[in-house]
Amino acid sequence: MDVEQLHHLVEQVLSRLDYAWTFLLLTMRYMVFFMLVPGIGGGATGLALRYPFTLILALISTKTTTLAAVPPDTVAMMVQMVCEVCFGAAVALVPLMIISGAQVAGHLASGTMGLNGAQLFDLTSQGPLSDLSRIYSDLAVMIFLMVGGHYVAIAELSGINSTITPGTFALSAGGIGSLIDQSARVFQVGCLIAAPVIVALLLTNFVMGIISKAIPTLNIFVVSFPLTIGVGFAISVLALPEVAVLLQREITEIPNILTRLTR
Repeated sequence: MDVEQLHHLVEQVLSRLDYAWTFLLLTMRYMVFFMLVPGIGGGATGLALRYPFTLILALISTKTTTLAAVPPDTVAMMVQMVCEVCFGAAVALVPLMIISGAQVAGHLASGTMGLNGAQLFDLTSQGPLSDLSRIYSDLAVMIFLMVGGHYVAIAELSGINSTITPGTFALSAGGIGSLIDQSARVFQVGCLIAAPVIVALLLTNFVMGIISKAIPTLNIFVVSFPLTIGVGFAISVLALPEVAVLLQREITEIPNILTRLTR
């Protein structure tokens, strides 16, 4: 390549900086999304494995979205980058809150069963999780992937379903209200999932209290602990179909929530 051809190539690149800038913004959008989204995220430690996929999606999305103009100064560049980070995080937080609701249910049920001391270390959240929390969260992740919730989120990020120019996203009052409502649903979903176990164990403890009064010589603590765990796990297994239906209903609402966030 001679000097003239190299000069012509540089001119072509400089004349289409909007493509490069849009690609960079979309890369940041997808990177934050994959760091937070459940099931296909894996936390910050999986970034090295997700990075090629992030670049591919950003490259494809560059052709489907409105190109962003190159900002005139550094401050405007930083503002647009922050907008993309907020966009990717907002889309990922919606399914993440549903999974968190399932984990809250596991914590509530485990606390009632007396299993708070038995914790598993979850590699995704980098923190301890009880057995039931791990089961419920894994079930929620599987349902999220099976019903195509990740496709809906990626389609929203790619710009296929919206006209958001990269670097211009801003949460409206309705979007902030939707996030607040969704955060409240974390505790509502947790209570709804854990309700059968909690009610069953309350009745079990009530019966054991009556038995301890009727038979004072019976060591109620030795009998109640394995019985409470057995009843709790049995009710949890029996309630799994209804839990799956509840989680599926919550996940199918993701498109409507994302619409309120991005409109």
